[in-house]
Amino acid sequence: MLASVVVGVLALTGLAVVAPTAAQAATTAYTLTAPTSVHLGSSATMKATWFTKGTGATGSLSLQRRSGTSWVKVATVKVVKGKGSVTIKPSVSTTYRLHSSAHTSASKRVTVVRSWITFGPTSASIKVGSSATMTASVVIGGAKVARTLTLQRRSGTSWVTVKTVAVGAAGSTFTVAPTSTTTYRLVRYSIVSPSRTVTVDRDWASLKFSATTLPSSGTSTTASVVWYAAGKKANGTITLQQRTGSGSWTTAASVKVTDGVGSAVVTPAATRTYRLLAGSTSSSSVTVTVKVVIPAAFTIKGSGWGHGIGMSQYGAYGMALDGYSATEIVKHYYTGVAVTQTVMPTSPLQVQVFGPGKPGSSSGDRVTSVAIDVHGGGWRVRNNQIDPATGKPGMTTAYGTSDQEVVFSVVGDNVRATIDGEPVAEDSVLRLHWTSTTYYKPTPITPTYVTVAGAQGSYRHGRLTVRAVGGKINVVNDLQLNTEYLYGIGEMPSSWGVKGPAALAAQAITARSYAKLKYDAGTQSWCACNLVDDTRDQNFIGWKKENEGSQGYYGKIWQAAVNSTVTGTSGQLVTYAGKPIATHYASSSGGATISAKDAWGGDGVPYEQSVDDHWSLDPATGNTYRSWTATLTQAQARAYFGLPNVASVKVSARYKGGAAKTLTAVSADGTTVSYTDVADDIRTSLNNTATGYVRSAYVDFAPVLPN
Repeated sequence: MLASVVVGVLALTGLAVVAPTAAQAATTAYTLTAPTSVHLGSSATMKATWFTKGTGATGSLSLQRRSGTSWVKVATVKVVKGKGSVTIKPSVSTTYRLHSSAHTSASKRVTVVRSWITFGPTSASIKVGSSATMTASVVIGGAKVARTLTLQRRSGTSWVTVKTVAVGAAGSTFTVAPTSTTTYRLVRYSIVSPSRTVTVDRDWASLKFSATTLPSSGTSTTASVVWYAAGKKANGTITLQQRTGSGSWTTAASVKVTDGVGSAVVTPAATRTYRLLAGSTSSSSVTVTVKVVIPAAFTIKGSGWGHGIGMSQYGAYGMALDGYSATEIVKHYYTGVAVTQTVMPTSPLQVQVFGPGKPGSSSGDRVTSVAIDVHGGGWRVRNNQIDPATGKPGMTTAYGTSDQEVVFSVVGDNVRATIDGEPVAEDSVLRLHWTSTTYYKPTPITPTYVTVAGAQGSYRHGRLTVRAVGGKINVVNDLQLNTEYLYGIGEMPSSWGVKGPAALAAQAITARSYAKLKYDAGTQSWCACNLVDDTRDQNFIGWKKENEGSQGYYGKIWQAAVNSTVTGTSGQLVTYAGKPIATHYASSSGGATISAKDAWGGDGVPYEQSVDDHWSLDPATGNTYRSWTATLTQAQARAYFGLPNVASVKVSARYKGGAAKTLTAVSADGTTVSYTDVADDIRTSLNNTATGYVRSAYVDFAPVLPN
């Protein structure tokens, strides 16, 4: 039974502490409070107070009931500090009082109600269009009976009959569906129940989904909408909103509603909460859980730049800042090596600065002519014919004493030099000399240099040899390996030499070692050179490096570092077991270098192993590549791993040093694909696929959750 309520109000007054009246404060007085009525068979609590001269007394009083003209003791009431209580359960209406030998309280009559109607719940709240369930029972003469009752609703100050309700002996339930807030009561002749109010929300919306747990992103569920406005089924558009976690609400869909109902299909990419909103009306929120979230993308979090083999350039700078010498730096990064002073060749090192790449590759410059400009001094063009005066190849066909542009073009198997459109030389090989070099007037007042249109550098030393290779123009700078070539190596910032000159010296040693091996390997026919001027070999920019900074300030620091590794005609090289070695190097690593075998495969070499490189991550070096990011979109991840979707990507195996060895992806249905490769191929493949620059194989992956 949800409620048991008597006709009228059961007034339990006096249940709180009662302050003494003026009379009580002056003398001894008792008071008795009790409900005015009680249901037959129910108990009630009576409260007693006892004050003597304003002070709560402690003792015992008699509770008496009237019996005819007499009073009969019912119970003993214990009073402590002026307060006491007693429980009664009268079977008939009875009058009670408190009594002692000296005083008597005023009497209280408790009426026993023998017939009543229960009606519940005490209050109810519904949405218009729905119903409220009510309960009722009838008691006659203290016993539950079956009866037919009249349900009435209040209309102003009157009551209007709604319907009749058949109530069983055990009680019954029935429903009401008011369209506005309404007060009801039940009536049977003179028996009237308490009134009950059903509050009606006339503007509301509700939201349900066909499924609230989805297996993965990309799975759809249907949102069912019910909407009432001003007490009627709504027609119009209501907004379905969504949010992820505790984020802001955004619009998921606009739902068309007809006669109060509508629907929309949603495909949440991640667990989301939804609600309906129309003006000030909103529904309760509903969460749709996505068990496997398919990220919108994966952030590639990386460190370092380059293949990670051999000397780390930022690491070398960090070691120099820590006081290590150039030799110590080199020996740290190349396992088991020695730094030895070795006599350098006197014949020139041939550096391709403009021309085609290897056959089958897309690298290089594939044109048939190029303009070369002389700046700041004199020049001459020489062919490959025997000079009768010297008996050596090279006859001057044109010369000048001031700035000049000379255009070299392929003509059959030869090259032709033209000045202002006029041919000045043609042969299988032509050479351009300029003043202030070992080839032509080595001690001018001002230095002269040349530029080649489309080449990355400018050239202060040596000479330019021009020929046709595979029908394309090919330009080679002939230089002294020990100094002139190294002066133009643009692999390390010259400014590092201000605080860490040992790093620049270490770079000069490694660059010389690499160039010497290339020299010893001989001339490559595809470029008529020993090596090229870019990262296919070493980055050579010539005079741009040597003249770096205001009035060549930083260039002079770099030259000094190179010169510190030179003694006469010899220079310092890196050797292993007494032989020069190929000294690979890269910008920086993820904290440790990796072996050549792990980076490129094959058998590797004993001197290029994984070593500590915590200096790469030292903030003192200013290494901006300590951390970087790129993005692998969901579409790119699908293409990379060949999966219909990619729920997660991780580096599941690493090489010694930390570079990625195996990448593993898992789809929403649990399909797993792993890709294992040498570290530098992983770097290259990611870089070819991802958005942004994947600078190294020192990577991790973090999911980017969809909005």
